[in-house]
Amino acid sequence: MAQRRGLPSAASGMVLAVLVQGQTAIAQQAIEALPEEARLKVVEEWSTNVLPEASPRWVYVLDVAFDNLIASRINIYDSDSGRFLGVVHSGFVPNLLLSPDKSELYVDETYYSRGTQGERTDVVSIYDARTLKRTGEVILPAGRALLVSKLPAAALSPDGRFLLSYNMAPATSVSLVDIEARRYLGEIESPGCALVYPTGDRTFSMLCPDGSFVDVAYDENGGAEIFQNEPFFDSETDPVFSHGAIDVAGGKGFFVSYEGMLYEIGIENGRTRVADRWSVLSEADAAEGWRPGGWQLLDYQPALGRVFVLMHRGPKWSHKWPGEEIWVLDPATNTRVARFPLEEPAISLMLTREADPVLLTLTDTGTLGVLDPASGEPRRKIEGTGFTPFLLHAFAE
Repeated sequence: MAQRRGLPSAASGMVLAVLVQGQTAIAQQAIEALPEEARLKVVEEWSTNVLPEASPRWVYVLDVAFDNLIASRINIYDSDSGRFLGVVHSGFVPNLLLSPDKSELYVDETYYSRGTQGERTDVVSIYDARTLKRTGEVILPAGRALLVSKLPAAALSPDGRFLLSYNMAPATSVSLVDIEARRYLGEIESPGCALVYPTGDRTFSMLCPDGSFVDVAYDENGGAEIFQNEPFFDSETDPVFSHGAIDVAGGKGFFVSYEGMLYEIGIENGRTRVADRWSVLSEADAAEGWRPGGWQLLDYQPALGRVFVLMHRGPKWSHKWPGEEIWVLDPATNTRVARFPLEEPAISLMLTREADPVLLTLTDTGTLGVLDPASGEPRRKIEGTGFTPFLLHAFAE
C-alpha cells in the first residue's frame, strides 16, 4: 500500500529513534572518556533567604488572586526602597494575621483535596516571619466563612495568644484557636452577628443586623459571655462599612457609613458604646455626590490622631467604587483637615503602625502607593503587587 505523502512511515520513525539514542550514547561515552579534571561536577544546592526582623515599613499585600482563587498569594515589599522581599503562597480567600512580637504569620485559609473540588479543609497555617517557612497548622473543624478576604473575618487577641476566625454555616459563630498551644478550643456562638473586632485581650465585638454591636468576653477554655447593645445605625438605609479601625490601647474605634456618617466607638473593659457621630460631608460635598467607597477604606493612626478615608463621587450604593481622594478627618474637632487627590483611584489604604508613619494606598491594578500622611505627596510607587490585591498589612513598631 502506498504511503501518504507528508506522513512518516513506522520504519522512518524507528530509524529516527535509533539515531537519537545513538547520539545520546555517543555523548555519554564522550563525557566518560574525559579525564577526571575536565568533568563538571553537578551539585544540587538550594538555600532560603532569611529576612531580618520585620520593619513597620514592610507591607504585606494580600492578593486574593481572582485569576486562580484556590492559590492566593501574600507578596511582601519594603515600602522605603520598593524592594520585593518574599511571597507566602496561600489557599482559597485567605486572611492574614501578624503576631505582635513579629515572629510569625498566620494564614486563615481553605483547601480542597482535588483543587476546586473534593474534601474541604479549613486551617490556620503558621509561618516563620523571617524564613517564610510553614512551621505548623491548626485545623478548623467548624470551617470558616468563605468571604472575599476582609480584615475583620479573622483577628488575633491583642496579646497574640488567641486567634478568632468568623464562621457562617449558615448560623454565625467564632472559632477560637489557642496559638500558643497550637490547639483548637471550640466555637463561640453568635446571635446572628458577623465578623470579629478585638476590644481587649479576652474580649471582642461583632456587627449585628439590627445596627448594633454585640460584645463578647471569653476565657482561656473557650467559655464566653455575650452582652447586647442598642442599635446605632440603620442597616437598611445607611449601613456601616465592615472595615473599621480599632485602637484597643486607646480605647476607641471608628466606622464610617455608606452615606458618610462617622461613628466613634468608645471601648472600656471590652464593652462598646457610641461616643460620637457626625457627617464628614458638607451640603456642598453631598450635592457633588461625594461618598466613602472602596474595600479597606478607613484607618486611624493614634500617633497622628487622624482618621483617613477613601472618598469618591458616585450615586447611592456605589460603596465599592474606588476612592478618588483621601479625606483626613480630625475626630477631636469633627472636621475635615485635608483632602488628598489620588493619581489613580485606590480600593484600600493603611497607615503604618509607628511614630513616624507613611500612608499606603492600593489600586485594583496592583499599584502600591507610598504617600506622606501630612501632605499627601507621593514618595514612590510599587507596580505589580498582585493580580487582584485587596488588603494591606504591616507589623507594629
